[in-house]
Amino acid sequence: MSRRPIVVWVASVVAVLALAVGGVVLRPLVFSGSHRLVAAAWLPVADQRAVGSLPTALDAGLTEVSPTLGSVTADGGITVSPAPPAVQQLLDSPGLQVIPTVQNYLDGGWQGDLVAGFLGDPAKADAHREALVQAAVDNGWDGVDIDYESLPPTAGPVFTDFLTKLRDDLHAQDMALTVAVPARVNDTDDWGLAYSYKVLGRIADQVRIMTYDHSWSGSDAGPVAPLDWVNSVAHYAAQEVPKDKLMLGLATYGYDWVGAQGVNLQATNAVELAQRVGATPKWDATASAWTFRYEQDGQQHTVWFEDARSLAAKQQVAIDLELRGVAIWALGGEDPELWTSVATATRGSTT
Repeated sequence: MSRRPIVVWVASVVAVLALAVGGVVLRPLVFSGSHRLVAAAWLPVADQRAVGSLPTALDAGLTEVSPTLGSVTADGGITVSPAPPAVQQLLDSPGLQVIPTVQNYLDGGWQGDLVAGFLGDPAKADAHREALVQAAVDNGWDGVDIDYESLPPTAGPVFTDFLTKLRDDLHAQDMALTVAVPARVNDTDDWGLAYSYKVLGRIADQVRIMTYDHSWSGSDAGPVAPLDWVNSVAHYAAQEVPKDKLMLGLATYGYDWVGAQGVNLQATNAVELAQRVGATPKWDATASAWTFRYEQDGQQHTVWFEDARSLAAKQQVAIDLELRGVAIWALGGEDPELWTSVATATRGSTT
């Protein structure tokens, strides 16, 4: 798709968004002192819209970006996909820290057992770590963002041992280690036992809490990041992780559910869908999110999604707790107005 049609499409969706939300004015962020946030964002390189979002994000004060360039292989190795030329040109922007993400998403799912298996083998774990460091050196990265999801509870010791050695190797190259972890509100959830906030807070340079998917594609319909839950996760995390390392994950998307089956859609997609089906999104003040329903082909759909107003409310949580910053999932298809709020949080102004 050429650049001009992308620009025209975005402009039209912005206009639709303003109509759908009734021209809502973002509530001003409240600062208790001089604290400002650091803004990071994940960049899904396969989404062409993400390339168009990055310049606006940089203008708003984004200083760290994590393109999804790396993936674990079935044999415990990694593959690194080079960034498309248009993306690489933007990644070379002065002052931008590029910390690519390596994920264990393979064959249509998160391969937690696979990762636990090779990390439990010292020789394979060392080989995997060395491959990560070599990729970072060869490609001139500023660090590595580890996003290994769905690890079994018993994988905690081998995971933290691996991360400790990886951090030491990266630091020797003047590179950083960031780790994306699932959201939790206590230390007793079995599914999250491999991700001890306290331990990871001692190891990593950044801990990025994925405070989203409270409702997800395989759950009943509901907000993906309800405000009270985000607040609870952030307060728990701030007790376990040094605040100057803690990044609060913020969502830019939602889902369109039929029953307990949801389809992912970004904010601009959701607004375009509402216009197409003749629905009017309603603001849920408790969740700080938008929702609407519609019927199609005899099926009842329920949509929840996050926009600029949603992000501002949850960004305020990071400001109140004086966390290091926010990590936004993801560039591409987000409500463009959210960058106004990000600019205020990072610079104290919208310019």
